[in-house]
Amino acid sequence: MNDDLFKKFKSILSGSSKSSNNLDKDKDIKSGSNEDLVNNFMDQILDMSWVEEDLKATCAPSYHLSKKNKNYWLMNTTIKSLFNIKGGIEIIPIENGNKNTICLIGQSMYSIPNDLIVCSGWN
Repeated sequence: MNDDLFKKFKSILSGSSKSSNNLDKDKDIKSGSNEDLVNNFMDQILDMSWVEEDLKATCAPSYHLSKKNKNYWLMNTTIKSLFNIKGGIEIIPIENGNKNTICLIGQSMYSIPNDLIVCSGWN
């Protein structure tokens, strides 16, 4: 049922379901029930409990590296090497420290001075 509903919704949005098997479905879709079909589909999406749980889980502050300079040389704590990192890149603080914070950039951990970490706001 959900797959059929999804296919109808997809054909409404794309406006292209010209295969011979879908011609009858197109007639049914275009017969005036488009709005009801879309509303029904959206209600099913919004009624799913996992959507609410995921939205709650994603509500967190986001951080980025300061944009005062174009690039910063930061210590990769995994490889124990300095890397040139572009200013403004998104970072995820992992472990707070007095002078430096360990942050995740991509899939690597970096030691970043606290004064270079900027809180962009909450999602």
